[in-house]
Amino acid sequence: MTTAATTELESINIMLAAIGEAPVNSLTGTLPVDVKLAQSTLNETNKEVQSEGWSFNTEIDVTLTRDGSNNVNLSTDVLRVDPNIHQHTSIDAIQRGLKLYDRLNNKYEFTEDLICTVVYFRSFAEIPEPARYYITIKAARKFVDRLVSDDGLRTYTQQDETRARAILMETDLSNADHNLLRGDPSLTSVFDTYSPSRALIR
Repeated sequence: MTTAATTELESINIMLAAIGEAPVNSLTGTLPVDVKLAQSTLNETNKEVQSEGWSFNTEIDVTLTRDGSNNVNLSTDVLRVDPNIHQHTSIDAIQRGLKLYDRLNNKYEFTEDLICTVVYFRSFAEIPEPARYYITIKAARKFVDRLVSDDGLRTYTQQDETRARAILMETDLSNADHNLLRGDPSLTSVFDTYSPSRALIR
């Protein structure tokens, strides 16, 4: 049975095809330099896109607990943290490495656990197809830019990337379950000012 979602191997082969290279059958074992570069570019682009915070990788009202030293430690898959300012008015917590730092009080120690919106990094296999497609097209354009100097050999255009992003945005807006009656601020001029993570706050 054909898998509906694009696999990492398929994405890599799309990127290789964009520079005229033959596809590979596996991403294990000793890999050619171009394959390693394609894999690295795909992972870089995956992190870049997910850092924006989409419905598929953003969790709302996550309680981040303190350790024995009253520090709030973060897991390695955290891309961004946004503490709820309405529940924590006396702090200004920001991410520093794998800890939260209170910029208002100049310390790492907190007097309470924090309620936050957290953006996590998901593996390529965990994200939805519109995200995989957009990341693949964006990564392919980067990959070609780094290896091909002739504009006439470019497979994907800026319009292709913009179209792929529009599909992802439309899907993300649908999945975020916005409610016009609740006055979601993110729905104002959405395609001009859309911010995935901001659109989730409701």
